[in-house]
Amino acid sequence: MPPKRPPPLVPKKPNPSMNYEVLIYLNSFYFGMFACCEMAMGLLKAINLSYTGHSLAQDSAVMISFIVLETLRLIMGRKGTLAERGWTAILSVFLTAPCFLGVSYLLILQTYKLRLEYCLGTLQIALYLTEVWYAIVFVFSLCRPVTYD
Repeated sequence: MPPKRPPPLVPKKPNPSMNYEVLIYLNSFYFGMFACCEMAMGLLKAINLSYTGHSLAQDSAVMISFIVLETLRLIMGRKGTLAERGWTAILSVFLTAPCFLGVSYLLILQTYKLRLEYCLGTLQIALYLTEVWYAIVFVFSLCRPVTYD
């Protein structure tokens, strides 16, 4: 009878990358709703409110570029995982900054703002901050040596 092998050694602490991946997954659903609401509110404002100069074009361009950039960020974040140190996931973390600026523009600098935009934008920013927090925690967890008990 062959000798029994000891069970494999498993690190005690869970992988913080999993939290980031779950947040990206949840954000993909929230962002779909956020983008639809933003585009509907933008259309409503374009029809019912009078814009001066190029402010309608500027607001629309920022909103469309933000939607495209956030979609790319979410696709890259869902394809790659931080645990595998995939460049797509790392690029997804770095693309959070321009997406954060896009939501900030929609919250602060947009010509006309609705209360619903404040609520939705604030939740989107909270998701960004939480995602970045877990990405930073994951990077710091890579710096520590793994202990096996």
